[in-house]
Amino acid sequence: MADPLDPGPPAVAGAAHGQLASRLPDGGLALSAHKLVEEGARALLLHVPGLLRIDVCPLEDGLQVIPRALRDVRLGWEVDEEAVTEYGKTAEESPQPALVGFRLALWTEPHPIAGRLLLSFTRTGEHGPSHFVGHAVLLEMRPGG
Repeated sequence: MADPLDPGPPAVAGAAHGQLASRLPDGGLALSAHKLVEEGARALLLHVPGLLRIDVCPLEDGLQVIPRALRDVRLGWEVDEEAVTEYGKTAEESPQPALVGFRLALWTEPHPIAGRLLLSFTRTGEHGPSHFVGHAVLLEMRPGG
């Protein structure tokens, strides 16, 4: 059985859009990518073939982040409230990029995979494109590990 967190397939699959993938010392996978996305457009940000895809869609009044399991497994996904910044301004008014964090889990066999996504984004102007920077870390959850 192939290692679902092998950095080779994500590096190849994401090369066309600048995704980087690397193995962590503990055997986990780190992914990073950035992309300019027009308001209302849905774009692939991070991709692990056969496991996970994360798309982003900037909206006029917010942000949509769409995770999708690429195999028949349950996907858990939630906002990490401790990793959210609130500057009290709209994206156009803020000199700082917005930052939001997510926790995720995939109930794969024989061991589930858990991780986090940190997503930073800025908007160039009213109805202009948004610049997204995403960084994800995924780990296989082994007993006693």
